[in-house]
Amino acid sequence: MVNVRTLFFYAILALGVYTLTPFLFVILLSFITAYALYPFLSWLRNYVKYKSIALFLLICWVFIPLYFFSILTYIEFQKLIPVLPFVQQWVSDAFVQINIYTPDIIAKYNLGTFIQTGTIDMIEFLRQFMIAKLTVLAVSLPWVLLQFILYIFSTYYILKDFDIFSKKTDRYIEILSGEKKEFVQTIVNGIKNSFNFLIFNYVVLAIVIGLMTYIIFLIAGMPFSLLFALIIALITFVPNVGPWPFIGLIGIGYYFTGINTQGAIGIIAYSLICLVVFEYFIRPSYGAKVGGVHPLTTLFGLLGGTIVFGIKGVLLGPMILILAETFVRTHYKMKEKEAEKEKETLTRTHYKMKEKEAEKEKIRRRPVIIG
Repeated sequence: MVNVRTLFFYAILALGVYTLTPFLFVILLSFITAYALYPFLSWLRNYVKYKSIALFLLICWVFIPLYFFSILTYIEFQKLIPVLPFVQQWVSDAFVQINIYTPDIIAKYNLGTFIQTGTIDMIEFLRQFMIAKLTVLAVSLPWVLLQFILYIFSTYYILKDFDIFSKKTDRYIEILSGEKKEFVQTIVNGIKNSFNFLIFNYVVLAIVIGLMTYIIFLIAGMPFSLLFALIIALITFVPNVGPWPFIGLIGIGYYFTGINTQGAIGIIAYSLICLVVFEYFIRPSYGAKVGGVHPLTTLFGLLGGTIVFGIKGVLLGPMILILAETFVRTHYKMKEKEAEKEKETLTRTHYKMKEKEAEKEKIRRRPVIIG
């Protein structure tokens, strides 16, 4: 029978989770960040006596490069601004060239009315779409800023007390017994596996793809290579598509400029090859090894999570499926152990029964001595 203390505990726990519902995604992201940074904090503690000083140095090492990263991106954008009139002129010239060949086709198939109406409808649709998106962005901007501030503070405090969380969790697992211990240990292992996968999938791959793209752009002789590489590194998190369509569009635009057509073809080929290699081989396969699960789990976790949960699904989808597979694997191992124990028990019981039968048979065959 469940006692009052247990009921009260679960009721308070449910109310606490419900209260934190608007901030669960921020808290989850903070835990992932703290989990990724804690090994560096532990390394720093070998040289710095006080945890607060080590934590301050670690935050400086993380956010100062991000600050310079932002400044560098801004500088590259500033370099791009004087070129925008030339880009506009190039686009206008391209439409002029297209218009040279289109009148005959339009007259031949009587497409004038259709194109004119379709163009007006498309422009109106794009205008309404942009107004709606800008309105949503303006309304949600204060909430986004609040979540960002909460993310910074929660990451700091979780990272500060991360060793306490780890010790408390290990101690709690130690005092449990039987299936409860296996259950809690499975949850902890599943969360660790999902965190490892997310760090590899988003942080490590963003760095690798950004550097590779920058090198490819430099070889192709494309202007503003650093700016485009920085943008591509930022959009690497998009699951099952990644930055590759964007790279392909850059290559196509670079091809029509005529500056370096061979380099443009190389960029397009790079985007097509890496779309398959990275999104459907490296992400699932190596991510699965890091997360300790099957490649299909990570593949469908990324795709299904985005479809079901939206942008939050890039974290929630893989975490849910990795945790689910970890449960299935642990449950299967427990069933195997139970079957093995049951088999041993049956074997021992059968052996004892055989011994008893042999003893009875021995007594039965013993000659009876009549006095």
